[in-house]
Amino acid sequence: MYQVPPPKEPSGCLQTLVISRMIARILLVPLLLIFGGVISVILVVYALATHFLLGIGVILVAVVILSVLARWEYTRVKRELPPADDFDPADPRMR
Repeated sequence: MYQVPPPKEPSGCLQTLVISRMIARILLVPLLLIFGGVISVILVVYALATHFLLGIGVILVAVVILSVLARWEYTRVKRELPPADDFDPADPRMR
């Protein structure tokens, strides 16, 4: 007796693309941080090898940029946090 073959499942090309895109989105920021750190170290070494004042200038610019980014991140996180309650564990009325 002749049996009808089951229908073929579609190829996994779309699923592969979706999974690859998700992995790329997850790993993009850490990879950029790693490569940026390596490039910045190479830049500082090159600047110091060229002239010590140029190297100090590059380091100062990096410190200023990092402090501005840290301040921006602090204010962004502070805005998103819920307000703190007035719980004081040392207060005897709170027991």
